[in-house]
Amino acid sequence: MLNTQTTQPLIDSQLISISVMNGKDVLDHAHKDIELIYVIEGSIEVKVKSNIFTLNSSDFIIINSNELHSFHSGENSLIVIIHFNYLQIRSILQQENLFFQCISLENTGAANQQMKAVIEEVLSVYLKESNFSIAEYWGRVLKLISIIQLNYLRDRKHQEIKPVQSEEMANERVMEILEYVENNFREPLTLEEVASTQFITVPYLSKFFKKQTGKTFLQYLNKVRLAHAVNELINTKKSITRIALDNGFPNLVAFNRVFNDKFKVKPADYRKSKLEKIIDKVKTVSNDKVDKEEALFELRNYMEAYSPVEKKNELISMDIDMMKISKLEAYTKYWNKVINIGYATDLLNSDMQEQISLLQTDIGFTYARFWGMFSDEMHVEDNSYGQVVYNFSNINKLLDFLIKNRLKPFIELGPKPKLVLKSFHQTLIYQTNNEKSLDEWKKLLRAFLLHCIERYGIEEVETWYFEIWSNNIDPIINLTNGENLTKNSRHDPSQFAEYFKIFSFLKRILNEIVPGAKVGGCGLTMDLETEKLDLFLKQWRLQEVQPDFLSIYLYPIETESDRNAKKNVISTNPNYIKNKIKQVRDAMGRYGYDYLELNVTEWNISISNRDYLNDTCFKASYIAKNIIDNLNLNNINMLGYWMCSDIFSDFKDSKNLLHGGVGLITKSGIRKPSYHSFSLLKRLGEILISKGDNYIITKKSGDRYQIICYNYKHFDYSYYLQPEGSIEISEQYDIFENNNPLTLSLKLKGIKNGRYRIKEQRINREYGSVLDEWLNFGSIYDMKPDEVDYLKQKCVPYMKVDHTIVEENNILIIGELQPHEVRLYELNLIISDS
Repeated sequence: MLNTQTTQPLIDSQLISISVMNGKDVLDHAHKDIELIYVIEGSIEVKVKSNIFTLNSSDFIIINSNELHSFHSGENSLIVIIHFNYLQIRSILQQENLFFQCISLENTGAANQQMKAVIEEVLSVYLKESNFSIAEYWGRVLKLISIIQLNYLRDRKHQEIKPVQSEEMANERVMEILEYVENNFREPLTLEEVASTQFITVPYLSKFFKKQTGKTFLQYLNKVRLAHAVNELINTKKSITRIALDNGFPNLVAFNRVFNDKFKVKPADYRKSKLEKIIDKVKTVSNDKVDKEEALFELRNYMEAYSPVEKKNELISMDIDMMKISKLEAYTKYWNKVINIGYATDLLNSDMQEQISLLQTDIGFTYARFWGMFSDEMHVEDNSYGQVVYNFSNINKLLDFLIKNRLKPFIELGPKPKLVLKSFHQTLIYQTNNEKSLDEWKKLLRAFLLHCIERYGIEEVETWYFEIWSNNIDPIINLTNGENLTKNSRHDPSQFAEYFKIFSFLKRILNEIVPGAKVGGCGLTMDLETEKLDLFLKQWRLQEVQPDFLSIYLYPIETESDRNAKKNVISTNPNYIKNKIKQVRDAMGRYGYDYLELNVTEWNISISNRDYLNDTCFKASYIAKNIIDNLNLNNINMLGYWMCSDIFSDFKDSKNLLHGGVGLITKSGIRKPSYHSFSLLKRLGEILISKGDNYIITKKSGDRYQIICYNYKHFDYSYYLQPEGSIEISEQYDIFENNNPLTLSLKLKGIKNGRYRIKEQRINREYGSVLDEWLNFGSIYDMKPDEVDYLKQKCVPYMKVDHTIVEENNILIIGELQPHEVRLYELNLIISDS
């Protein structure tokens, strides 16, 4: 078993600190932490470098690391300050140089509303004090960090190196100077003394300090001294002379002059006028316990009064007017063109063949993707007689079966291993292939292609796909081998040279013998950060031999490299698949690959084959959402689901009925909710009428309409705190953002009057859910054949048929969908009134 590194960053109490203030001022200062200021009530004036912003209730701003800032609060203000530990948040976000552009005044869109809601979620849990769940608290904190990352984090990679470095160095120097002043303002501090601590000259420090803070050194020093002196003037009975001397002023005359310049009144008169007031407009942040308790009390009252009540039922209502749709749009069913079958030897398994036959009957894929065709287990090469003799009998069985079941081969030619992962850091199966020289590849590939042409005909073989994979580029394989790339090598074009050499070599052979076959690669996956993708496509564009298609793998995993190591975390973005495909298409456009066919040859929610989430109804809505979201977007040719059957991941630890495999069918042949989702999607027509959040409407020839709707729920952020696959089987539905039902109201206008037949099918926890039925069965491990057969019959979608009369050229479809439910309506006109 291979050792793979644990990649989820650790979280501890130093990640975040929260403080609440009412009516406080803070002088110019800077620190390493990222600071979020959120105004609960009142208003404050925030100064960041030389920019001044006035924030009112519900406004917020993020202060970047080492940015000089201060704020002045109104008398009735209530604000929350959240500090994020810079090193920890950098580790979580997997970016070396963090820079945020976040001020609510500059953008009033949905992102700000989302940000406000999540901040108040964090505060609500925070105020529960000892009663709150640690997992709930950190879940909300990670949710906040995710929202900040998605909406406000800016990429500085392309504008680094010198400008950013010089700015950061300047900010760090300012921070050190301000800290030194704060620690020594009571002493007779001079510019010469501060300059010596920074090893710079006095003139340089004077100019530098004025440029960075907008004040001379003496002006800032007097401001600090005055703030502390005013605090003592209001809150102590010290004499004014003692206060002046204790806070660094050389004498009472100097103190009176600075005080009068600021307040236009003598210190004695000011003290007298403020004796009965608690709030002082120039005092520094107080650590007094009473002030803290008062601020927390005010915040608690606010949250109790204004925290939104969670919706118990969500509603989507749409009117679709057929007469106003000027042009009905045809589309391609890209999701059922290819299915991943697995390692070649798995296809020789009779149970696997039975399941593929069932799959083709119910769904009907066009291509079957597999690899390891020339592995040792297939017994292709015979060296018994001193020279290589090829034996294609096992390959014949495999290909004969596929073609008999109306499946065309999508062959992964490279030495792709059979890899079954339990999680990022635990590998169950790693079955490799022997490496071959280019000469060995040439002889084997030529013999194989000529054999296939003789057996199946050139017309058939020219419809096949050939994908050329490389272990030098696939990060999943690199991860299992513990390979790390240095910072320089990640951006070195030569890292792709070996792949381009092999690709060109194999493609020339294929094109020579089977000119019409499509040859492409290379299965780019979690490493799709913009820089590497751009570098790869740029280098490929320079090659003489060009691909017929680009293939990518999509699993919602964010990857970043830091300090010579790969780090991976599960993405919190519910639109990860759509966003990544757009990113790839944009990159392809930048390098002249607009025309190139794009095939997603692998996609799923996880790389884990030991996660019971794969057996839940969630997978049905996840599949429906992502397929419908990407329909007619980004010009995808194929979307290959990973994986056909749990037989692929069957191992010594999988004795139970379910083992959390990613297959559409269990190893014993029970169809999962994910399988049923594909089955319902098959029923969609060829003409797209409308699609939106949670629904799609299509049309077949004649007056036949199909509606698929779904109630997708994304994960609650406590899910990301737990190791992948560690959630108990009975707790699989406790990890989502909410469990609200969805009421969908769709009115189709402009359809013909007459009698319609309406067929309804549902996939939810009551119908078609193998995991729920197994739980009802007691989740026993010693299932008998008749009991498995019972579950095969039980785990099917709900079905209902009705008839209705349409009289005013419209029909209203209303349904309440349970969480994770997918529902299909088929409306067929039987008798027309016209």
